[in-house]
Amino acid sequence: MKTIDEISLSTTVFGPEKETDDLLRYLETTLEAGYRYVELSRKHFDLTRRAEAIRKMGINVWSIHGCLSGYSIWSDESLRRKAVEDEIARIEDCAAFGKVPVVEHYLDRMNDPVYGRNFRKSIEEIYEASHKAGVILTIETVPYKPKQNERYADSLEVAEFVRSFKADDLLMTVDINHSNINEDLEQVCANCDGLIANVHMSNNHGEWEDHLPPDDGVIDFAATFASLRKHGYRGPANLEMHGTPPITAEWLKQIREYTERVLFSK
Repeated sequence: MKTIDEISLSTTVFGPEKETDDLLRYLETTLEAGYRYVELSRKHFDLTRRAEAIRKMGINVWSIHGCLSGYSIWSDESLRRKAVEDEIARIEDCAAFGKVPVVEHYLDRMNDPVYGRNFRKSIEEIYEASHKAGVILTIETVPYKPKQNERYADSLEVAEFVRSFKADDLLMTVDINHSNINEDLEQVCANCDGLIANVHMSNNHGEWEDHLPPDDGVIDFAATFASLRKHGYRGPANLEMHGTPPITAEWLKQIREYTERVLFSK
């Protein structure tokens, strides 16, 4: 499989969608800035209806973020069931873009084992739908949030969870910004060897998941990306960063060119 030495941009950079078709305008800005790949964020919906318009724009949907979040749903069966049904509907939307990675948060992060059992049950149900839809379900490495009373599920735990399914279409998203806070990134890549289907890249200052642009923070992206390649990742550098409106094509172009120099210059 050929390595994709390009930059992908998550639509998280534009923030939440405020109007029905803002997503298409965001993608026009992305193209103007020279990106050919994009991850559609969990803040953007109604994907099936807009799939043909997105394809006609000439941009490639590399991946799509799922919408599972929060903890209360895992101890309430009616809330859990509703969350799973909503997520299956989104998975079916994702199928309009082919065999794309779909990113789900790893939410077994509380000390109560009931949460873990219900999370696994939910992923089993979602995976059945994703397999049928022909997309790649991926589970994301998590941030360290000691101030929010979460236990830390390290990359090895997430990798073992994924490996337990023994499925070549249930893999991982390594979030560099998340994992940098409490783990060595080269070890993270080794822990996830052979499972890495997607990457989230953004920077931080080593204390919180800041989702900063690549040029603002402490992460050594060149070394990390070399390790990702060593352990099987073949996709683009996928930027999941936040921005301050208004987001301009010129600023996004500067970010792209900086990241290309760091990662792909010989």
